[in-house]
Amino acid sequence: MFISKLEVDGLKENTGRLKEAVWTSDRDAVECHQCSKQFSVARRRHHCRSCGEIFCGNCSNNEMPLPSNKKPVRVCDSCHAYLLERYSAT
Repeated sequence: MFISKLEVDGLKENTGRLKEAVWTSDRDAVECHQCSKQFSVARRRHHCRSCGEIFCGNCSNNEMPLPSNKKPVRVCDSCHAYLLERYSAT
């Protein structure tokens, strides 16, 4: 699915949800925010660029454009579903 910058900007104005995320510190996250699996050398931490929480790769393997980025960036499953719903509503 391709979403234009104009659609992202419109979404930002319509929802007010897309603000700069405050990132959770890597030190504060010992498990995935969604599936609760422990992080390890094999299971790496990934920040959702939308909400700022830390997820494993399986729970954050989506990419969506955000107002602060012209290119699609990593987002968690919850933010991805929310953004898809909001984009389809505009």
